[in-house]
Amino acid sequence: MDIEKLRKRLYKLSVACLIVAVIVFIINYFVFHYVTDDGITFVWHPEAGKPFVTDLIGILGADMVFASIVSALCAKIVCKK
Repeated sequence: MDIEKLRKRLYKLSVACLIVAVIVFIINYFVFHYVTDDGITFVWHPEAGKPFVTDLIGILGADMVFASIVSALCAKIVCKK
């Protein structure tokens, strides 16, 4: 495989992971403030109704940010011009 193609694919992967991370963090905000033990409400709550679920979604978002950073670093370091 051409090294330039690999570098471009890694940068695309980095951007895709970052976009997915932003979407996951938006979902995490919704779950934190609007999901309770009774289900989905339209009333904003200052505390998490489902803290374990919120934590797991937040960890997924952080992992996606990490994957974005690692793929960008791989594109920069491994695939030099």
